[in-house]
Order: sequence, then structure tokens, then C-alpha cells
Amino acid sequence: MGKLLQSGRAYDSNGRLVLEQKGIPATIMGFANAEPSFWYLVSDGSQTVSHGTIPSSVDQIIKAAPSEIFASEFYYTAGEERFLALRLVDDSDPRVVIALGGISFSNFQTIFATLWAVWPQGLYHLLGLVLVTTVTIAAIAIRHTIATPVRRVVDAAAQIDGLPNGRRIPDADTPAELRPMVAAFNTALTRIDAAFEAQRNFLASASHELRTPLTKLRIKLDLVKDPQVREPLIRDATRLASIVTTSLQLARLSGQSFAFTSVDLTAIARSVITEHVPRAIKQGLEIELRAPKAKVAISGSEAAIRVALDNLIANSLRHAPSADIIVVEVLEAHQLKVIDHGPGIPTSEREAVLRPFVRGASAEAEGTGMGLAIVAQVIHAHGGSVVLGETPGGGLTVLLTFPHGG
Repeated sequence: MGKLLQSGRAYDSNGRLVLEQKGIPATIMGFANAEPSFWYLVSDGSQTVSHGTIPSSVDQIIKAAPSEIFASEFYYTAGEERFLALRLVDDSDPRVVIALGGISFSNFQTIFATLWAVWPQGLYHLLGLVLVTTVTIAAIAIRHTIATPVRRVVDAAAQIDGLPNGRRIPDADTPAELRPMVAAFNTALTRIDAAFEAQRNFLASASHELRTPLTKLRIKLDLVKDPQVREPLIRDATRLASIVTTSLQLARLSGQSFAFTSVDLTAIARSVITEHVPRAIKQGLEIELRAPKAKVAISGSEAAIRVALDNLIANSLRHAPSADIIVVEVLEAHQLKVIDHGPGIPTSEREAVLRPFVRGASAEAEGTGMGLAIVAQVIHAHGGSVVLGETPGGGLTVLLTFPHGG
């Protein structure tokens, strides 16, 4: 059909591009008049002759198609109908482009008759139409029978949270070919859970069993009369007890899904600060609470948040003994701040110290390298963030941000 439109291309006495009716079969012209949606255009690169309304989206496709593609067909939708469009480039002059469309899929008899009337180009495009339709139907069938179940498996795998007894990939509606793979993957997850739980139980049991003898040792060390012997031993015992305590906390928090309830950050902060006041007074420090009058409620685990805040205050008491005050601030934007005026943490070390057993280069000997890691783990489990910053005038400011809700 395109070739026949091209055969009618001519120029009048003024050099304007025209289509001579004698060069175009009456079948095409009759089809153009009978089908309101039918359109065509012939362009020589500078002038264009057209008939009917060409959709803007189709016009963009025609203009954007490279001239190296001599023949192409595509489909577009107008209203609720789907139409076929053809585009041809003259192989002897790539500037000449012929396009036609508006052939409705709802009128196959007219399409067939018209294409057959312009043999052999019509037969070629009819065969192309049949081929494209077959491939489209096959693609839809493959999508519904294979691609959709595979996508469900991929989505389920992406939701695995890494927690013991956590998510598994469901095998319902999974294609038979994928079920062995899904079963093997779920079996591997179960084995990983078992190994993780065994390791967690061992760490918790060992830490628990060590606490009693360490407490007894600490009491006995107070009976040592020589201060030069007693003080170093007490420091070592205290550091060992701190390591055991944080190890037990880490074991309890690791791989655990917290039970979330509505909790008040101000109430938690006030309670944890109270527990640290005796030590702060002994060191000559003051712990100040700054909080709004209204409750700052979030959805979270009170026990886990208490552990995180406990570690932050203990960290400040340990590393800022010469400071005058430690500030715990509760913000209405569901945030907790712990501000001290100690040595702080260099910017280059702040990301690393949030990992277990990593201590900053400037940290004192009694640090365990687990306090900030526990804080990061708690905040991560809540879907929040922890930021280590510098206190104006020197020191460390830790900002905990929780998601809204409660």
C-alpha cells in the first residue's frame, strides 16, 4: 500500500508535492473515504501531503524513526480501539517517507480485502500482522504462566528480613519447575536460623554464667589492702564485667524481632537517667533532661530503647569524665539526643565505631567497642537512624531518629 502511495507522488507546475489520483488504485482512495480513522502521509523531506488526522503520538514515532529502517509497522490505541500503522522509506531516496494508519483491528474483513487488493505489498503486511499478533499472544501467555509466578518468588525473597524464624518463600502457586529451588532455599534458611540460634544461645549462656563469678571477684578485690595492687585489678574486673554485660545485651538483641507498642521517649529517658545519677554524682557530673511537656510517643520496643540509651549515657560517663554536664534531649520530631563535652569521635571513625568490637583510636582502655554497635542495632530494628556529630565547643552528640507513629 505504501509503495502504491509512493507511485502517485508527483510535483505540480509550482514544484509543490501532490498525489496524482491516477497513480493510486481506487481501492485505496475508497478505503480512505470510507474509514474516518484512516490516514496517510507522503513526505519528500521538505514537503508533506497527508490525508486524515494523524495522532500526535504517532507523528512523533514517524519523525523519530531512523531513516536506516526502511519498513516498520507498529500499533497504537485511540479511544478504545487498537490500530495498525505502517512506515516505509524509499530505498532509492531515504528522504522520502510514506506512512499510513488508522486500520482498525475490529474490521479484519476490510483490512484483508484492502491488503489483498494491493498485492504483493498487502500480502507482505498481512503476514507481518499475523506474525506480530502470534508473538504478542505468546508473550502474554508466557507472562501469565511463567513471569508472574517468578515475580512473586522474587518479591517474596526480597522481603526476607534475615531474622531467625523469619520470612520464607511461599510455594503456593509456584510453577512445578521452581518448587525444588524454593524448597532448597527455604531449607537453607532454616539451617542458617538453627546455627544462628545456637550461637546466640551460647553467647547468652556464657555471658550469664560469667556475671556471678565476676561480681564475687569484684567484692573480694575491695578487700585487697595495697592500693597499687587493688586499683588496677578493680579496673580490669570492671572492664571485664562491662564486656560481659554488653555481650549479653548484644546476644539478646541480635536477630530478634521486637514486640512494638506505643512508648513515650520522655518517660524512658527519665527512667534511664535516674539509674545513672549515682555514678554521675560520684564523678562530679550532672545529667540534664530536656524534654517537651507533651508525650513524645513512638511505636517501638521499650526494653530495646532503654538498652540503647543506657549505652549512650554510659559511653558519655566513661569517655567524658572531666565534663561538667551530660544532656539527654527528647525532641518532638521523635528524636533522642545525648550530648557530652568529652574528646568526641573523629569524622573518619564515626561509621566504623557503629560496628561491633570497633573502638576509636582515641578511646580509653576500658571501652568494649560494643556500646555504639548495640545502639545502631536497636535503631536499625526500629527503622530509624543514628547520627554521630560534634558538640559545639567539643564533644560527641548522638542523634537517634525514630519513625513517626505511636
